[in-house]
Amino acid sequence: MADDLNRNRQSPMTKAPPQPFEIPDTAKSRAFMARNPMFPAAFAKLLNLSNKCFARNPLDKDHREHICFWLGHTCRQDFLEVAFLALNGHGAGATKILRSLYERAVTIAYLIQNPNKVDRFLQFAAIQENRAMEAALKQVSQDRIDAQMGPENTVAETRKRYEQYKGNFKATACSVCGVKTPPSWDVDLVSMVQRVGEPYTQVFLLAYTNPNFKIHATLASASQPDGDREEKDAESALIVATELFLAVIRSQNALFSLKLDPDIEACTQDLRDAQSRALSAP
Repeated sequence: MADDLNRNRQSPMTKAPPQPFEIPDTAKSRAFMARNPMFPAAFAKLLNLSNKCFARNPLDKDHREHICFWLGHTCRQDFLEVAFLALNGHGAGATKILRSLYERAVTIAYLIQNPNKVDRFLQFAAIQENRAMEAALKQVSQDRIDAQMGPENTVAETRKRYEQYKGNFKATACSVCGVKTPPSWDVDLVSMVQRVGEPYTQVFLLAYTNPNFKIHATLASASQPDGDREEKDAESALIVATELFLAVIRSQNALFSLKLDPDIEACTQDLRDAQSRALSAP
């Protein structure tokens, strides 16, 4: 796994491109803009800031920088997907992606706080890949997996990586009931949130707990459509996603010494002013 990552880091094609975004012209988006008249200008400023942060070659000097930069880049994609769905009134869809953005944002903050955990995060990919592959083998033939996954991710190669790193990860037993929990690369996400603190603790219910009911087959996800609820969920998801994305940019700014502090604060203020204006509108 480390060799694969080193090859990616040394590749000349590592510059992340600017991320374009067009606000769709739909009945839902027009209604959103009517409720949030200051949003377009504030959002455009955030997009410009995100390009300063991510549309560059990170020139990472170690695995932590490589992982944190490209996880952050994925957060940017998550955020824009949340924005696109929210502006079109798709609250449930925006909330589902918000959950992914939250987990990645927390992980970046945790890895920056705990650089000694980076190797475990990297090596645990071998465990995750093997779990997925063994589950697939119960439904799909090995020949089909090998043909579709390519020479570096055949069943044999996946098992080879698993054997190399499995000794670093052990299942843990509950001290009360004795039930074993499958190994993970480090502490559970809830514990990570407690350790990295704000703003991740503040939005835990909206970004983690509630979305979990929507992304899994739960009774809550079998509820009847509610247009008003969907609209409120869309705006809530966009507000939370914006706060999380700003937190991701702050993490990148600190890790890479980007000197974007004035831009971040100006962008944060504009977005909060836009939100305050919308909330105070008659």
